[in-house]
Amino acid sequence: MRRWDPVQEQGTRHQRRIAAAGAPEPPTAHVAGFEHYPRFYAKRRNGRVVDVDTSFDVLVRSARGGWSAGTTVTATHQAPDRHPVVVEEPTAGGHVSSRWVPEVPGGPVAQLVAALRTLRALDASLAPGVQEGAAPGSAAQRSQQAWLDGEVRAGIDGFRVECTLPAGHEGPCEARAQLGDLVWRWDPREQVVLD
Repeated sequence: MRRWDPVQEQGTRHQRRIAAAGAPEPPTAHVAGFEHYPRFYAKRRNGRVVDVDTSFDVLVRSARGGWSAGTTVTATHQAPDRHPVVVEEPTAGGHVSSRWVPEVPGGPVAQLVAALRTLRALDASLAPGVQEGAAPGSAAQRSQQAWLDGEVRAGIDGFRVECTLPAGHEGPCEARAQLGDLVWRWDPREQVVLD
């Protein structure tokens, strides 16, 4: 005979409530260029990820990480580099945040990339990437360099930019293009692209 466990019962109710609400939309669902990216879902408790899956149904049926009160499920798009569109990694000095920038044909990013490629072909003295102030050798800088050089694997449709604001800054992250006035803004905590 099964004993009644009020903690387990509460978790089951919470789990059923989340399942009934349906799969959440990624905050980048309506951003041009991201609509065809695969989604994945994260089970979070107190802001910490306790389980991840590419299927919402599989995630809500999973017992991994538990289903106590305060557990939420969020969705995000997976960029072609196999990371979330918006990434935040803690460091000793604060955090390093980056976001994926798809090159939508005919859009401002495509125009910027075309201008940079043309200037590089004319031996103009430019920074090695797309953005101004990218840390030399960082994942974002390497991603931008590969995109400009055309040395990317199949399925890659853009590059990553990193936040250049001082560690511990308030408000959204920001990266500026090294040419023109294009600025990319995002909120790493909410996984929201703001431009």
